[in-house]
Amino acid sequence: MNPSANREETIRRVAALPLPHEAVASLPTRFALIVPPSVFVVPRGWEWVHTAPFEGPSILASLVKGLGYPFTLLDQRSDFEPECITGLTSGYDIIGISVWGDSFNYVRSIIELIREENPYCQIVLGGPLATAVPELMLESTDADFVIAGEGELTLTELLDALTRNQFALPIADINGLIWRDRTGRIRTNSPREQISNLDIIPFQDLSAWERFKDGRIPEIYLSYSRGCPCNCTFCYRAFPKLSTKSVARVKREIDYYSTTGFKMAWWNDLTFVTDRGYVQALMNSAFENHQFRWTAFSRVTGLDEETLQLMKEKGLDIVLYGMESVSKAVLDGYRKGITTSAMIETIELHRKVGVKIGGLFIIGAPNDSVASMKELMEFCGEFKEVTRVKYLSALPGTDFYRECLASGLIKDEIKHLEWLSEEQSIEEDIEQPGFVIFTKHLTKEELRKIYQDINYRIEVRPYDYSNEENIYLHEAEKFVSRKT
Repeated sequence: MNPSANREETIRRVAALPLPHEAVASLPTRFALIVPPSVFVVPRGWEWVHTAPFEGPSILASLVKGLGYPFTLLDQRSDFEPECITGLTSGYDIIGISVWGDSFNYVRSIIELIREENPYCQIVLGGPLATAVPELMLESTDADFVIAGEGELTLTELLDALTRNQFALPIADINGLIWRDRTGRIRTNSPREQISNLDIIPFQDLSAWERFKDGRIPEIYLSYSRGCPCNCTFCYRAFPKLSTKSVARVKREIDYYSTTGFKMAWWNDLTFVTDRGYVQALMNSAFENHQFRWTAFSRVTGLDEETLQLMKEKGLDIVLYGMESVSKAVLDGYRKGITTSAMIETIELHRKVGVKIGGLFIIGAPNDSVASMKELMEFCGEFKEVTRVKYLSALPGTDFYRECLASGLIKDEIKHLEWLSEEQSIEEDIEQPGFVIFTKHLTKEELRKIYQDINYRIEVRPYDYSNEENIYLHEAEKFVSRKT
């Protein structure tokens, strides 16, 4: 079949998939998807973000089952030791693994265990880290394939090829695929364009998660978009271009998932308010007749009072903003495109409307200095709207990461991936051997004291979306080691 015609057919097939509860397994090829744990530490009261059904794996569950393949989701998020996978991977023909930014050590280990237990299965990697450094993932593991970027269309065509069905293309013609040929050589196919019409994406199959087999799911993840219109140097976007679902499609999703009785939704959109008209239509249509609380990420340049008030009326609990710094030089270096005055205006807007606000800050930028850190500490001391402070990291796939490789600040990519697998976004990260100081103007000791000062300014209360008043603590105890 002509590759171009095949891709159009793939889009039509994915768009026509049944709803999750209507899918029927009719094919013999057995597929399992492993969801690894994360060492990332969340504030006290936010622990559910590690246990709620993740959106990406839930969509892939719906896709694979909708195509007719028997599907099993192996949720390993509570099992930090790779050996916990032993005994679970035999009997599958294809095993997919979601690879987050802090998954490298775990994924490398479980692939070794899978090969011992199920040597002839095909191993497919996907997710942010796999997309950022696909060749490196294949060089450093015994996986067979990496799906770069959006997975729905590429995985469909890969399953076609591996099962040799009537839609099968040669492996070399599947866009978005990086793979190992029979000689062991790593081959990189042409990239796949982002999906322009997100309405074709399968609904999440929340029933795939064993811990939610009773059908009651208190918290879920949702999104109406992929990508971001911005291009911050430190932020990795597996989907660079911004695309959105129709309001009608989002409404159908919320109506469908409401049978779970969910009480909280975390919107995955990198920037929730990019178009105020769209958001207002969303509130007035998709959110109508539903009672749930929700949180979102956004930019301090996006909101106005009318939109924020409407979002509050529809259950908004808190908006998290990537403020990062209050130094113009640092913000310009990050390519943030925001100002301190915009942050202050947004904070005042939230206080006026009565919606909680969270500021996310990063310390240790290359041009951070004693002066810029003093400015930030004074800002946080005055406004006390800090939800998170973390040290700067060089994430694979970002412009900053490439700069660090070119300058020699990162000397060994594998060692850096190993370090990212241990980084928990807590104060003690700075004591780990792999920690990199990106600024020449501050010492480790100075950075740690700055972290402590800003962390002390964090609003002293745990997060409790079911109680608008929340419960106050006597002192901050938000960020403690996650891995035990």
